[in-house]
Amino acid sequence: MNTKSSVTTWAIGISILALVISSIVFIGTRNTAKYASQRDSLAAIQQSKVMKVCVAEWPPFSQKDPTTGKYSGVDIDAMNLMAKALGADASYIDTTFGNMPAAIQSGTCDIGTSLYVTPSRAAAIDFARPVLYGGDTALVRKGDTRFKTIEDLNKTGVKIATALGESGDIYAKANLTNATISSIDVGSSDQSRFLLEVTSGRADIGIADYNTIANFAKAHPETEVIFSDNPFNLSPDAYGVRHGDTNLLNFMNNTILTMQVNGTWSAIENKYGATAFHQNLNIK
Repeated sequence: MNTKSSVTTWAIGISILALVISSIVFIGTRNTAKYASQRDSLAAIQQSKVMKVCVAEWPPFSQKDPTTGKYSGVDIDAMNLMAKALGADASYIDTTFGNMPAAIQSGTCDIGTSLYVTPSRAAAIDFARPVLYGGDTALVRKGDTRFKTIEDLNKTGVKIATALGESGDIYAKANLTNATISSIDVGSSDQSRFLLEVTSGRADIGIADYNTIANFAKAHPETEVIFSDNPFNLSPDAYGVRHGDTNLLNFMNNTILTMQVNGTWSAIENKYGATAFHQNLNIK
């Protein structure tokens, strides 16, 4: 046999073998990613006895005791009941509203607590049936009468403070493009910290969900809430899971529905003074 021909044949064989191995590795990697995205979190929770929950402080739905580090609130009671039904314990992981969808996507958490449902968030994660409805309002320094309508905010020279990734931040960036928007990364410890931009005069107005604005104004009498009688950016609020996590999503939907029908949900809302959030907004 010609030596040169033998070497050539051997080289071709090695190249084909390498191509086949590369294809197998690629297919295996692709399938691994596919199966990871289709992970059955419900079965995993039942097996591990731990339900990992992303949570951002949002009284009265979730608040953290600074002494004990333990969470309480409407969302927390609901999550504890769901975990118990699965024979598991809920483990709470500090997040922010801005990074919660990514934490759910990555598997850091199985479930996320209350998030306003927005198109951008719905593109990132799946949402269970709504547990409440809410809207955004705004905070100004007391006596500031410049802002009568939302259109008054969308002007050059108006400085707006928002919490990075929160519903008010998403709304402002999409609809108030003429104003100067300062998005503050508040971290997981104090979701209302960005509103200090208003009290300090660095911002004219702060935008966030009604609950955050009202609680801050109550603690800071030098400020006041505007648009409280007519919240804007009305949205359903729901718990989130990874896309395709169908079994866990079905479990959550049916458990929430059961709690809403049998009176458990109302009892939890009454416990924390949160009964108005699903019934006082006229959503058209």
